[in-house]
Amino acid sequence: MDYRALWPYPSWRAGQEEIARRAYLSAREGSLLLLNYPTGAGKTAAVLAGALAAALEEGLKVVYLVRAKAQFQAPLRELKLMSKRVELNAVFLQNKRDFCQVRGASLLPYDDFIKFCAELRSSGLCPFSRAPQPPVFRGVLGYEDIVALAAEAGTCPYEVARSALRSSHVVVAAYNYVFDPSIRPLFLEDLGAQLERVVLIVDEAHNLPYSLSSILSKELSERAVKRARRELARFYSGPDKPRLERDLYALSTLLKRLRAPAKGVEGEFEVSPSDVIEVAPNAAELLRVSAVVERSLGRASELRALAAFLMALSERKPGYVLAARVSDGEVTLVNLCVAPGREAAATFSSVRSACLMSGTLPPREYMVHVLGLDESRVRELRIPTLWASNAIVVALRGVSSRYVERVDATFELMSKVLDELFARLSRGVALVVAPSYSVAKALRARLRSSPIFLEREGTRVSELLNAVRSYDKLMVLCVAWGKLVEGIELRLDGESLVKLIALAGLPVPEPNLLNKHLLSSLRARTGDFDAAWKMVYLIPAAVKAAQAIGRGLRSERDRVAVAILDERALEPTVKNYLEGLGYAVNPAESPEELLAKLPLPT
Repeated sequence: MDYRALWPYPSWRAGQEEIARRAYLSAREGSLLLLNYPTGAGKTAAVLAGALAAALEEGLKVVYLVRAKAQFQAPLRELKLMSKRVELNAVFLQNKRDFCQVRGASLLPYDDFIKFCAELRSSGLCPFSRAPQPPVFRGVLGYEDIVALAAEAGTCPYEVARSALRSSHVVVAAYNYVFDPSIRPLFLEDLGAQLERVVLIVDEAHNLPYSLSSILSKELSERAVKRARRELARFYSGPDKPRLERDLYALSTLLKRLRAPAKGVEGEFEVSPSDVIEVAPNAAELLRVSAVVERSLGRASELRALAAFLMALSERKPGYVLAARVSDGEVTLVNLCVAPGREAAATFSSVRSACLMSGTLPPREYMVHVLGLDESRVRELRIPTLWASNAIVVALRGVSSRYVERVDATFELMSKVLDELFARLSRGVALVVAPSYSVAKALRARLRSSPIFLEREGTRVSELLNAVRSYDKLMVLCVAWGKLVEGIELRLDGESLVKLIALAGLPVPEPNLLNKHLLSSLRARTGDFDAAWKMVYLIPAAVKAAQAIGRGLRSERDRVAVAILDERALEPTVKNYLEGLGYAVNPAESPEELLAKLPLPT
């Protein structure tokens, strides 16, 4: 099928038709396409047109994966437009809790909701589980469509979405439906297709490595062990109960002891799996007991979750380490996936084809090594930022946010430059991006500018939007690895309100357990420590810097001034990446030269 027949717009933007053509060829030939195209410029429609044209020709399924709920709308919007040109079935699939219409269910933590749901259904108290098998609906079904159809049929919205999978040409879902090995088989069974018949599209693919580590890592908290002990005490009476109680008490005691190494400081440290397995109950025995307990509970038990964690721990899979995380005085054990490329490689080697796309896609070498991609199948299409010339980018020498340089003198210099830049801004938002919350707070204590909106760990996007509406001119002090930098839109009448962007240091990831082990893994894979170090630390920092710059360029009308207060932006790895996106990075030898080279847009 000609992908141009699916195109829902009167014309193509620069690069879109080439994207559609390459996505079509990739699906036909079974390759892995790495696509970089600016955020907001229309890559979703172009990729879908090409991939869907090939899928309709060959009877394949298109699975479009997103990281966050906010990213579901774009592909569904484009699919609804395409459905006016060709008969098309598509469905949006998210987790069961988000679909649930039972009052108060959305407030429960996900694990608690799953138990709550099972209990309601087994007891016959769920008002949405009494209907027969939901009918199969056709068309492009978004969240509102699914909820409305479920209400009409008197059934569960999640079951409506599931029932639509098999007849759908396109499924829009979260990463974990394909990359979580415990969920994938169930998803593929409902889909009626194996990975070999799937054309995979991964949106915001720069997030995939760290998202995979989160998906594949499993946790066990002190609270979970306490709940498991209560279940055993109340609902089990077998002859082995005293021994199981002693083993669970020993596990609780071990977790309490693990608080000591942290000495009251929140953080994480590595633990030997043998220390846990030695004192914990036998996982297979716990699984047997959980089946007995669940007959009384009427739902999945905490004992079962504990058994699953211990089984995963005893498997000693390569690419995992056991970490203890201390937060609010409580210890949580994490079976931490530090080599997500192993699972990713298994998935990408099985799919018919894949398109990994982003507006800030890391370099080819990074994607191949970190995700374990088959180099022979990889194709690449990189289109620079369409309006990159509208950004003036200047990097200051002689200053850095390296950990060893986070001293008063550094913060004083940065604050002075930031105050002067903000004073020169006549209107709009000055987006100041710090590498961490601690650096953001240190700068806030020294800045004299006003008004300032400071992002904290619990800040909501709505709070920022309210602040932006309240002032003609505002400094937003946020964190590169927080929630505000990636994906926020601050626009008025089609124009970006962000006129100035200042990176108060290069946002290099922290050297935590995950990154330390990822470094070792990539060093072994590449045989080059320097290359591995750059992949773990410098490339993610460059990607975050590019995302920050992108907040100020949302259309061809926008103009933005960018100050990078860290000389590491001039290192070849970072500079070449930014310039590959179309940004010219100019050096400044002093704060005075930076200010002179950085005229602010009006």
